[in-house]
Amino acid sequence: MVGGGCFFIALVAVPALRELEPPEKRIELLSDTARRFRKVSWIAILVLLSTGVINAINHGVTTEMVSNGAIFLSNFGKVLSVKVVLVLIMMVLSAIHDFVLGPRMVDLMNTGTSNPDSLQRIRSYRRFVSWLARLNVILGILVVACAVMLS
Repeated sequence: MVGGGCFFIALVAVPALRELEPPEKRIELLSDTARRFRKVSWIAILVLLSTGVINAINHGVTTEMVSNGAIFLSNFGKVLSVKVVLVLIMMVLSAIHDFVLGPRMVDLMNTGTSNPDSLQRIRSYRRFVSWLARLNVILGILVVACAVMLS
């Protein structure tokens, strides 16, 4: 999940659902919200990647410049390279969050809320998933900063 969706989930959905009882209903609503947003966010990523390539071409970036390293000779090329690396890291982290950790967390929460040991595992897992999402938000802010520098 990238950008605005991370902010929405972290700043609106989670706090709003924190008070919802029973916990199973909270898990169900948050899971459903994330699942629905996931479709939109991955489509948005594809659109942004496509328009990013078009913008790079419009700024004179060629495959030859990329393959021979000439792209690193200009400030534009350096910032663009940093942005591309950040976007790739964000995509990998988002994929891990959306398709591996998120579903695992929901499964854990659905099956293990009665056992104290399971509750501890859930808390620890939730912290890890939460920090991964926060890292992705920070990377998203850096991507926006790169985009501003490129315009």
